[in-house]
Amino acid sequence: MSTTDRHATAGDRPPPCSIPLADADLSLGNANWTKGLQAMSDWIWSGHLSPVAFPNHLARVFLHIPGIFEQQLNYSTSLIFDEPSYRNGVQVSGFVDRVAKELAINLIARRRRVRYTMTHHAVLGLHTARKHGLSDQQYFEKLLGLLDHAGSTRVFTPLERSVLEFADAFCCNPKAYTDAQYSQLREVLRRENAEHYEHRQRRFTQLDAARAAWAMALLEGQTPEAAVQACAKAADEAGREMPDSLQELTINAQVVELAFLCLQFVALGDVLTALNVPDEEFLPGVLSDLLPASVRAELERLSAPPEDGSRPDNRLTPPPLDPSPPLEAITAGRVVVEAPLLKGRRIPLVSYEVQTDIATRDKGVAVAGVQVGAWGWNFGNYFPGGLVYCLAHHGELARFEAPYALPLIFNEDEWRNGVETAGYVSRRLKELLIQKVYRILRPRYGLEHHTMYLYNTYLDEHGVGRAPRVDFTPEQRENARKLALRRAEKAALHVLEHEKAPADVFSSLEKAALIWTGQVVRAPHSAWQAETGLRDQLRAENERQIQAHLRFLDTSPGMGRQAALRRLEDHQLVEMAMLVGHMDGLGRLLTILQLEGEEAVQAIEGTPGPAGGIVPTPDADGQARFTGYFNNRPALPDVLRWTGISEAVLTFNELMVNPEANRTVHQRLSGRQKTVRISAAEAARTGEF
Repeated sequence: MSTTDRHATAGDRPPPCSIPLADADLSLGNANWTKGLQAMSDWIWSGHLSPVAFPNHLARVFLHIPGIFEQQLNYSTSLIFDEPSYRNGVQVSGFVDRVAKELAINLIARRRRVRYTMTHHAVLGLHTARKHGLSDQQYFEKLLGLLDHAGSTRVFTPLERSVLEFADAFCCNPKAYTDAQYSQLREVLRRENAEHYEHRQRRFTQLDAARAAWAMALLEGQTPEAAVQACAKAADEAGREMPDSLQELTINAQVVELAFLCLQFVALGDVLTALNVPDEEFLPGVLSDLLPASVRAELERLSAPPEDGSRPDNRLTPPPLDPSPPLEAITAGRVVVEAPLLKGRRIPLVSYEVQTDIATRDKGVAVAGVQVGAWGWNFGNYFPGGLVYCLAHHGELARFEAPYALPLIFNEDEWRNGVETAGYVSRRLKELLIQKVYRILRPRYGLEHHTMYLYNTYLDEHGVGRAPRVDFTPEQRENARKLALRRAEKAALHVLEHEKAPADVFSSLEKAALIWTGQVVRAPHSAWQAETGLRDQLRAENERQIQAHLRFLDTSPGMGRQAALRRLEDHQLVEMAMLVGHMDGLGRLLTILQLEGEEAVQAIEGTPGPAGGIVPTPDADGQARFTGYFNNRPALPDVLRWTGISEAVLTFNELMVNPEANRTVHQRLSGRQKTVRISAAEAARTGEF
């Protein structure tokens, strides 16, 4: 019986897993990678807490997309499980207290009713609590109080309360997280850092002081004995109070780590719930051995399917825009709203190009790592921006997040050792699904950037985007570009309410995938109900693409065509689930951290010249003055217009992230005002992140 058949006959029982959960296939050409990664996953997530191998279904999910699995382990382990860790004298991971992180993970799992995360992290949290000196009773009391953390001041420390407050807003409505709550979080982190500085980071301050004393001793020709004494004295006299500059660096890193932790568990929750991934067969025995009956009963209660799981759970997302932007008036040109460049207030987003200590403080390792995003997210164009600068606050995320995100979101035709490993779903379909997610969550930075990426996919598909380009005549190129831009505009304007779109806007596969995506984000426990239609359309589209030679079918290791097609469907479903989950988490991060669009920068001081260059503003000696930026980059609004994004789409997007402006537009139109124009300055007063 097929997966979809089992879904159809599941009745009131929990639906079966949507995909096969098999171990690495040793007959495939990339078995050295897949089996090695699976073996690593048996240990890397829990071996420091419980010294036994833990074969797990999460790794078996990741095995469906080996290209992502290759980077997932470093990314997730450093983010979730690292204790304070250092490289080249600076902290690079483990910034947030481990017990507080486990509580945040468990809260997100409970709030979103993700059984797999609830069960596994109840156990991982217990091992972590024991390692950090908590009694079992203390830990279980915290676990049972999570859903009422705001009213349980006796149970949780001030740090835990602030972390849980952040995580709760993140996984439900990040737009509701206030500046006052954020200020309180930073203040609590500041006190915690000051308390722990003596036995954590001070030792590196002592190292610096001792090494400086050693250099002076060498210069002065001191005897070895005198040099040793001078070094010891310098280390002992190193300040015992945490310097303000180090406090700010550490707090920014803690905020970024906490936000990406929440991103990861929103993302994993979407995947695990939408695909109905079960606990391992041995896990009930583990739970029975380690958890008291009260905790196990709560897990079972929260694991029960929601009473009406097919309806959107408005507690999981920001409130929908009501009413929707006036599409007809926008497309007729009667409504124009200019998009402002808002400035965020939560973490500094400064380029390492001009603030060079960002690059040098760990000898360049973090900034070197984040170049994967600066170049790769922009298809070979150097355009670092807010997300790159955000990652640069955290040494290990800077190294691992972009290599993980690239095969998930952007890479195509990815094969290793004769096996397809990622890029199972087309770029256009991926961008349409991202648009759906972002129009539900309404993150400004995400809508701005991924509308541009959506347009790029249409331009690429029509042969007038990025390489390889089609050898068109100038007239053909112009016509192809116009066609691509028209199709991209229709898609961007109608994806919010795709069911109302004209018949020629979305394909049957795109419609099925958009329905499923909406369920994953708003009602994940019922996503399986949309899976049969999605698989039917995937199957039909795969056949068409193979026939047209637009896709290679991976039949390794010599399997039959039908079996290879079924395997491809499974891989595609997992890839879409991971994509939707990741963007669900990322959209929330962009909002809660208030990431801002990029302003124009240039490599030398001066004014724009008539031919597109820079007319230098010379110094007193008549020489050009460098700014520090590596190249000239236009402001994001200019990039969007240069891409070809229409005024209608820019207006629609601004109203999506500016409910007050949207209400104003509707009021003016209903008052029989024929045209409405809102300036960027006016929009900036009410715009959201």
